[in-house]
Amino acid sequence: MSEPVHNSVDSAFFTPSASSDPDGSAPAVTALDSTKLVNQIAALPTSQWAWGLPQDVRIQVLCFHPEPHCTLEIDLRTPGGWHRLIGKVYATDHQDVYQVMERLSRSGFGPEEEFAIPQPLAYLPSLRLLLQERVDGTSAKEIFKLGDARQRAAAAERCGRWLARFQKLAPPSGQISGIERFLSSAERKCRLITGADSALVVKSEQLLERLRTVALSFDASLTCAGHGDYCEHQIVLTKGRTIVFDWDLYDIAHPARDVAKFIVSLERLAIKDVGSIRALDGAAEVFLRAYLDSGGHPRVPHNLPFYKAVFWLKGRTKAIQARAAGWHEQAELMLEEGLRNIAGIVHRDPVHTISHDGQREQYVISSCR
Repeated sequence: MSEPVHNSVDSAFFTPSASSDPDGSAPAVTALDSTKLVNQIAALPTSQWAWGLPQDVRIQVLCFHPEPHCTLEIDLRTPGGWHRLIGKVYATDHQDVYQVMERLSRSGFGPEEEFAIPQPLAYLPSLRLLLQERVDGTSAKEIFKLGDARQRAAAAERCGRWLARFQKLAPPSGQISGIERFLSSAERKCRLITGADSALVVKSEQLLERLRTVALSFDASLTCAGHGDYCEHQIVLTKGRTIVFDWDLYDIAHPARDVAKFIVSLERLAIKDVGSIRALDGAAEVFLRAYLDSGGHPRVPHNLPFYKAVFWLKGRTKAIQARAAGWHEQAELMLEEGLRNIAGIVHRDPVHTISHDGQREQYVISSCR
């Protein structure tokens, strides 16, 4: 007879956001029951769970997300000791995320690799639960917030190298996020902004016109595997390893998309936590240089201004809708940064050289400041 399971909590509950489930199919409440969790783990093959039946279970809710899902820390004690995992309970089935992570692990991002992902352990369909390894390390976000210039540069280089490797090796999976999707998103945000303040119509129209013009020159066939939310808070650095989390938004996209997401996220972090929008520009330049030096696609600098402009229009929707404190300044900044980036040009840089198809070219991004 097996030893009884002791639980620090009986269940972990969360309530998904109604607005995040457009078809209304998600249940009002999703629960993770620890007894069911033990039973499900006991049924796993030893190739997925080799540590024996859990004898003690501790579940702690880490955070809620509006997708919706809930992230949990799960501690399981077996005859061999304690095992610390991360669990994600979804309101709808997301077995596809587990399958994508498995493919990535087999494609060069496994547990022994310098550039990796959290190792997926199992997906339990009846619980809509993804189990993955817990990685202890330093968040790249904390380094960019609190580190010195040398530490920031080292972190930026590792983040750039990881992304270049991912785009070269990862098998493309998921929907194609084409240029039309980003243009539509920009148009919706500009309509929201001008609806809130008609004085911003001119800037909004200028930005949209330039985005549409630049989009005409895009090569729609230039795509690769995409993370979908590649930024500093998804990346953990350990001694000798760089691990990237959160694969819920995986897709197929232009290689400049994830590069731009990372850089704009750094700029927003700089505003909020470092004191100036330009405070992390040095780290962003190291990131881009490392990405290109590691085999990142050489066309990315040409297309980066478009995606940076689009990403500056992302977010702040609720603040603008509610006319929350500071919304006008935020909206103006979004438009101004969008215009500044779309005016960016690619020029010759005598320091940085990329070899591509037998040609030697020199690129760096410069924006009107």
